[in-house]
Amino acid sequence: MIVEIRDTAALSSLTTLNLRAYLQSRDWNDVGRWGNRATVHSKASGGRTWEILIPLSDAISDYAEFMGEAIGTLATAEERSELDVFNDVTGAGADVIRITSLNGMGKEPLSLRQSADMLRDANDLLSAAARAVTKPQAAYRGSLSSEIAEYLSRIRPLPGYYQGYGLTLHSPVTPGIGPQPDLGDDDLYAPFPRRATIRLSEALQSANLAVNEASATSSLDTFEQAVSDGVSANLCDAVAKLAKNGHGVEIGVGWAMVRSAKSSSSNVRFTNNSAGILEEAARHFRQRLPSFDERVTAIVVRLDREPDEFDGRATIRPIGDDLPPRMQVEFEPVSYNAVISAFQNRSLLTLDGDIFPVTNGHQLRNPRNIAITAE
Repeated sequence: MIVEIRDTAALSSLTTLNLRAYLQSRDWNDVGRWGNRATVHSKASGGRTWEILIPLSDAISDYAEFMGEAIGTLATAEERSELDVFNDVTGAGADVIRITSLNGMGKEPLSLRQSADMLRDANDLLSAAARAVTKPQAAYRGSLSSEIAEYLSRIRPLPGYYQGYGLTLHSPVTPGIGPQPDLGDDDLYAPFPRRATIRLSEALQSANLAVNEASATSSLDTFEQAVSDGVSANLCDAVAKLAKNGHGVEIGVGWAMVRSAKSSSSNVRFTNNSAGILEEAARHFRQRLPSFDERVTAIVVRLDREPDEFDGRATIRPIGDDLPPRMQVEFEPVSYNAVISAFQNRSLLTLDGDIFPVTNGHQLRNPRNIAITAE
């Protein structure tokens, strides 16, 4: 389908760095400058020489016109839709995550609910990888940090996901300008979005190896060893849902053209049969392994003794679907008044702590940063 781009705002959103990186990746030559307004790029193809002008500044009044002409020239030279070219130029400034069905689901139109499920599962997948950037652990509970919430808010699905079980996500990254000895790939120095996609790629590859090992040995030991690579209950659950709903799924991770990467692009496949193993691994993580430094909002539903004899032991009911329904807590004396007040007034209590599975449920240990937030 031939689609032309006429949206001035959309064209103005394209950056010269993205367009330049796209042209370089397709062997266009930088042949000089057009006065003080633009650089000239050319390529011989199809028996003729094509030229594109890239403005030197995005503050000029006809910037959108320059970009529109560039997209139109590329679409003609490549015999593609302008929309496809536009999306690829936009993608030059983003790490790209592609999720596709392995079994023909990509050709079937999705219902509203199927589309919503696919987007939710993709969000959970990226959320799990992002949380593992700074704190790899077996399971994540509670709310997201502001940094991760901001990262997820910048992820963009490309138009067309509703046409079948296939989804392309753009994760924008800061362009690499000038000499970069680490090429933006060092976990200590790369921008957070790049670190998140690196972690996603590593976690998917490790999860795939763990699935194969579990199939061969009937053991989940390899999953436990893969936690340091970003494999968690949250990631396993998200991949399992994508594999089930897509009748098998391939997840690819590629790097932004504007920021070099040491790693090559990765494509990992999970069959429909893999989903059961991933679900079992997620259950294992949540039932047997602790999670640390969780932020919890909860209601105090029980004190082990009357308020005037309170010894610090209480039961709380966390607010949140991914948290245990109830947890036992032993508070320090400095927090007694806040806990008693929250219990008597039915107020919400926020606190940090470490969640441990125990024989009869879960315990929240080392409660700290305790505060009453609201009724």
